[in-house]
Amino acid sequence: MIINTKLIEDFINDHPAQYKGKYRYHSGYRIDDYRFKCHYYMLDENFRKIDIFVELHCENEISYIFSEDLHEQEKIYIVKDALKKIVDRLQCEGTLHYSLYETYIKTVSNEHIFLDPIDYCLILEYMKYHNGINQQTMDAFYEMFIPSLEMLISRKKYDKFLDSITFLLKKVLYEYEWDGTTMKYLDTEYQFHLYYVREIIRIVYRHLDKFYKYVPEKLFEVIEVMCQNTRFSFMIMTDFGILVLSHYKVTQALLDTLKEKFVLNDKDEDRDNVNLVFSYIYYIFTNNYDQYYAVILKELRNIIHNMLTFANHDLDLALGNSLAKAEGYEIILDLFSEDYNTFIFTCFPIESFPKELRTKVRDQLITAVQFFAARMENEKYRLSSFEQVANINRLLMDNFKEWYK
Repeated sequence: MIINTKLIEDFINDHPAQYKGKYRYHSGYRIDDYRFKCHYYMLDENFRKIDIFVELHCENEISYIFSEDLHEQEKIYIVKDALKKIVDRLQCEGTLHYSLYETYIKTVSNEHIFLDPIDYCLILEYMKYHNGINQQTMDAFYEMFIPSLEMLISRKKYDKFLDSITFLLKKVLYEYEWDGTTMKYLDTEYQFHLYYVREIIRIVYRHLDKFYKYVPEKLFEVIEVMCQNTRFSFMIMTDFGILVLSHYKVTQALLDTLKEKFVLNDKDEDRDNVNLVFSYIYYIFTNNYDQYYAVILKELRNIIHNMLTFANHDLDLALGNSLAKAEGYEIILDLFSEDYNTFIFTCFPIESFPKELRTKVRDQLITAVQFFAARMENEKYRLSSFEQVANINRLLMDNFKEWYK
């Protein structure tokens, strides 16, 4: 049955509000012609998960049933958010009927019918609703999804292949920040997809000439989506970088297209809304080492910020260590000489530096002490400078005791 989207739009327009709810979308699916189930959740200040389920009826009027009682503003916020997602789904044509999700999941094989790009996302939504967002769910999904992608290539359905990836990335590339008592928690789904997205990138790489020949605009759209998600893309940069830089003609056309959409980082000019992923690729391709190095420094600042801000910073730590090893630990010293931020050594402990750099680290710390000691004459900076001097003294005592003898 066809849902009356005007009914939904009227409900949204009839309930204007500036209130931003506490709950965030988890998953949802259609259960019959006019009903949908959605799962929302939040993390409290101790990062404990609180779940809310809502059933929406969209036949002659919009009605809803919540699993728990909430105040009216929160209810309306959730209902409007869910309705907007429903309208977005209804605008995309699919092949698989909503009543067949479970059957498809249980019986899928390489001989199955071709699905439309939206179908794979709706199947994933169904799996997340019933099994949660976890690695086991994603493993089960990609056991179906990747063979389906390979089938699309074998049948030369390059447009559906790339549309399926774009739909998926737009669904899973999100970050929610939750406030705790002393730290924040960065909630991401994409951490469960990193391995499989690398696998998909390798498939694209093997058939790059065909994608560029037949559907270049869709190929560039996938890369554009990835460029818009800095943290995610830098975590898979080894494979992503090989893909976008492997073919001169493709890379040149890609950069010409995306240069109209993204702002390049510039080490000599403070620009708003710069895109670090695109800048990284662009400066490698144009062989501009100074600008490339500035991009790495800026991304390291982002990593350090995340490590100091979020309780769950394992991915940032891994990325930071990877960049330090790839570029050399001198880049951490260069960053410190620019910022004089002693918390850099909280994220990258001095004992992790190669032995031949320890003397340089000590000399940088001594120079920084002199800088902050001089700045303490200014009342405006006295307190912050005192904190930095105390941190540096601790770092020197902990790591260079023999120097004091």
